[in-house]
Amino acid sequence: MRVKRFVLACLVLFVVAIAWNGLVHLVLLRSADAVVRHLYRPNLADRMWLSLLVTAGVVVLFVWGYSRFARTGSVREAVGYGTFFALLAGVLVDLNQYVLFPIPGWLALLWFVGGLVEFIVYGIIVSRVYPPSGGGG
Repeated sequence: MRVKRFVLACLVLFVVAIAWNGLVHLVLLRSADAVVRHLYRPNLADRMWLSLLVTAGVVVLFVWGYSRFARTGSVREAVGYGTFFALLAGVLVDLNQYVLFPIPGWLALLWFVGGLVEFIVYGIIVSRVYPPSGGGG
């Protein structure tokens, strides 16, 4: 039963991740992201499968991490885990991209804030779909 719930949680978060990132980058931050569009690969569409694979990997790691560290399944705990994951991802991705590429600091900050909200939402979702063993919410 736990394996099915794990897979279900991963599938739900994968769909949410695709929708979230589409909303954030193609709608909300469309003009902001235009600042870095010149840095995109010319054959970006050919590599979209890799982006989907990375998204699936992040989702699986998120759910696995939650399953290892969550104790109560509460919303507070889910928000805490989502915040921790967002901070980790923000340092590894957003701050690193700011250091490596000529992008404005405000854009890296927008990406970071978007990621913070994103992973907090993921935490709340996974706490409902895949509560810890013995946890109830």
